[in-house]
Amino acid sequence: MRFLATLLITLLVLAAIILPQVLVVVDETELAIITRLGDPQRSIRSPGLYVKAPLIDSVTKFEKRLLIFDAPAESLLTSDKKRLIIDVYARGRITDPLLFFQTVRNVTQARSRVIDIVASELRREIASDEQVEIIKTKREQIENAVRDAVRPLIDELGINIVDVRIKRADFPQAIAGSVYERMKAERKRIADRERAQGAEADLQKRAEVDREAVEIRSGAQKEADIIRGEAEAEAIALYAAALEQDPEFYSFLRSLDAYTLFLGDNSTIVLPADSDLFKFLQSPLLSR
Repeated sequence: MRFLATLLITLLVLAAIILPQVLVVVDETELAIITRLGDPQRSIRSPGLYVKAPLIDSVTKFEKRLLIFDAPAESLLTSDKKRLIIDVYARGRITDPLLFFQTVRNVTQARSRVIDIVASELRREIASDEQVEIIKTKREQIENAVRDAVRPLIDELGINIVDVRIKRADFPQAIAGSVYERMKAERKRIADRERAQGAEADLQKRAEVDREAVEIRSGAQKEADIIRGEAEAEAIALYAAALEQDPEFYSFLRSLDAYTLFLGDNSTIVLPADSDLFKFLQSPLLSR
């Protein structure tokens, strides 16, 4: 039993030492190549378990996912002899690991080569366009043109370029201040024009509202005067009808109304003896 246990342990140790020298595991995010004494033998593009010769074969793995090739910002000259600060990056993935290994060996050198190619083509493309067009309208067109131009060159490195993007296209610091001031002045001019148009529209609307208000008040006043005149005419007619029925009683009521207006506490009234008002203030005996 002791011998079998020792043999089993020995086999496990040997397996632990030999299997890593024989088997290669490549996952779904990786590409790999197998080299024999530094000489590339074959490439591995699919995930799985692979076999290699122990001791003399070695494995080099590469990233299968997208790589970012970020170029430093650079001052470039446009066709109208003006400068722009352009910051650009490219995205791509390794498609041929064997060609990649033979041309650039590793990702660090690949980044340097790709950035040089993209920057050179971008410089040529910017030199054929005007500054204003680049900033306002032609950014996407430039990105596509640079991508299409560099793709065949970068394919020779075993890399497929997916896209090229301009992160920033800005004026140099020396002229940025004056450019921004012109932009502010232009925006202020537009804002002042909009305010003036708004004020004019406001005055027109207020004038219309005031005119409508005057018309409404005039109409209401006219209608009120008509109603008041009709009411006064009706009151006069009622007074006239009451006078015809009993002139003496009507005269008495009108006199009471007059007393209410000018008689108060401690009032003194001077009336002629034959006044119509005076006769209702006299004693019934005196009036006889």
